[in-house]
Amino acid sequence: MRTVTGLLALLLVAAQDPAPKELPPDPFVVKVTDAVRARRDALVSQATGSKVKFEDAVERASKFDAAIVDDAAEKLGVTADQIREAWAKRERKPRSIAYGDGSWIPLGGQNGGLDSDVKGTPVPETTDLVGGGPSILTRRKKPPPGEPVPLGKPLKTKEEWWATATSGERVAFVEGEFVRKSSLVEKKEEPKKCPKCSAKGTIAIARGGIGLAAVCPRCHGAKEDLVVVYE
Repeated sequence: MRTVTGLLALLLVAAQDPAPKELPPDPFVVKVTDAVRARRDALVSQATGSKVKFEDAVERASKFDAAIVDDAAEKLGVTADQIREAWAKRERKPRSIAYGDGSWIPLGGQNGGLDSDVKGTPVPETTDLVGGGPSILTRRKKPPPGEPVPLGKPLKTKEEWWATATSGERVAFVEGEFVRKSSLVEKKEEPKKCPKCSAKGTIAIARGGIGLAAVCPRCHGAKEDLVVVYE
């Protein structure tokens, strides 16, 4: 009986003990986390300026890892290894980057060129309807068919997309390229269906009276929009 009573007393005391409090975040880890994220944002901003060319922006993004770590180490007066160790202990905050209509570039969509290889003779417009004139003698003869011509329309190149992209689109693209090539962050890609072609890669269209399947002008045949989530 005493044993049972003792066990009940111990259980009652344990139930009354407050749960252990979480330890406060390490101040050094917080400093490193803030320094790394601030430097990331600064580098992205520098790589998306109006005078920065597409290839230059992509090359810069591939080198962000080293620049971020080295700059944070210099700012805090520690080694690069200490920065990496502290960063590994950071509080994870998932961040989502959507490439939007620039998704075709990392996904390998068609870079420039025509959206169709089809050639044809466009149907000429005419008002010469049967019985439309006062008499059959006044009706004009149909012109002979012309030579087939390309019916494709030009797609944007990478450089043309970059030149016409908004500042927000450029920022998303460069940050996304940094993430996909970085060893500093944990990431995953979440492709979504292209809203223009519903993941077909082509759209049905008529040109000059001729129906054809043209490469989707949004995804350039890649079929998807790219979203990258990282922390």
